[in-house]
Amino acid sequence: MSLVSTTASSASSASQLKVAVIGSGAAGLVTARILKRNGIEPLIIEKDDMGGGVWSYQPNSKSRPMYRGLKTNLPRELMAYREFPWGGDGKTQSFVTHGEVKNYLSRYAKAMDLEDFIQYKSTVTQLEIVTDEEKKSENDPSSWPQIKLEWEESGRSSNSEKVTHSGIFDSVIVCNGHYAAKAKSTIPGIETFEGKVYHSIVYDDPSIFKDQNVLCIGGRASGSDLAREISRHANKVYLSDTTCPDLIEGEPISEGNVFWVPRTTEVLSNSRVSFGSTCNDTPKVDVIILCTGYDYQFPFINEHSNLDFSAVPGERRVKPLYEQLWHARYPSLAFIGLQHSVVPFPFFELQAEAVVSQLVRDSSSASWHLPHLHERMESAENDANSGGPNEPGRIQETHYLGPVQCTTF
Repeated sequence: MSLVSTTASSASSASQLKVAVIGSGAAGLVTARILKRNGIEPLIIEKDDMGGGVWSYQPNSKSRPMYRGLKTNLPRELMAYREFPWGGDGKTQSFVTHGEVKNYLSRYAKAMDLEDFIQYKSTVTQLEIVTDEEKKSENDPSSWPQIKLEWEESGRSSNSEKVTHSGIFDSVIVCNGHYAAKAKSTIPGIETFEGKVYHSIVYDDPSIFKDQNVLCIGGRASGSDLAREISRHANKVYLSDTTCPDLIEGEPISEGNVFWVPRTTEVLSNSRVSFGSTCNDTPKVDVIILCTGYDYQFPFINEHSNLDFSAVPGERRVKPLYEQLWHARYPSLAFIGLQHSVVPFPFFELQAEAVVSQLVRDSSSASWHLPHLHERMESAENDANSGGPNEPGRIQETHYLGPVQCTTF
């Protein structure tokens, strides 16, 4: 067979594939684009009435992590998808607002002609593997099991009844994000705290903390940014961070009215808090904000899904996954964007290209193929127990990449 006829055959085969993408945020949009670029017209199932995912800001929302004052902590030139550059003109700001990011994603969806693939106000309720005992070649994409989805579409008005849909797909690519299920706190004594306790997901307006003493627990991006914003209005802000350097003579590290302190070990009586034996200060605070992150959440994968799958609250680990991307046993199910502490948009783009490459590849091609089942399962088990890239490892850091993200692909 000639190269021309092989390519034509591959494109024709790809166009016949039915693929569903769950979510139309940054990961879902770029996944749809890569599918479309390879001749596959996906169905994108989106629970909201607009695209953009986490970047679709809603004022005073109690269930979305975006807040009014957020600006990116990465320059837009670095955030951009590879085939849709952004910024770099030397005249406009590189660190942009959430509204500008949402606008970028909207322009991307329009430029790549993706809008017609999106079914809005539709919530996936069930995912199920469709087994077929006659399919023996588990390493051939054409013999991977199909996946059945069920989803509910809300009407245009609040009085409209929901419509239930179902469909069987050759592949399902999950792009539902990981900023919705609040991680629970395990700080001793917090249940007796006399002030207010919030999770950062409800935060929006820093001015409500005027003249108060506020404790932000968690020192990664959201915790440090909230501490900075709130400090402009509050009396004092304590940023409790496990990576806080050793204190000198037990005194918190201060800058203005912000005090950097170690991990919060206990909430004491009279609204005081302890940061362990290395910190002399046990301040009285009015508000505790839990900037402690999120758990992975896939309510449509459950005991009826007919597959081995684990995403235990508190573990922040999804398994069994090969390369943290494909379900190790059923590669027709893939997950984009599980990793954190990455440069997200181009990272999603690379992940999508990897997943789609295994759907459209020609069996005679010399390009990389997924390994056999036993190797995928063994690799997935090792990865799930690795504790992430740092030593000593922690289960909660399984999907942390940080400085090693550049070597992932």
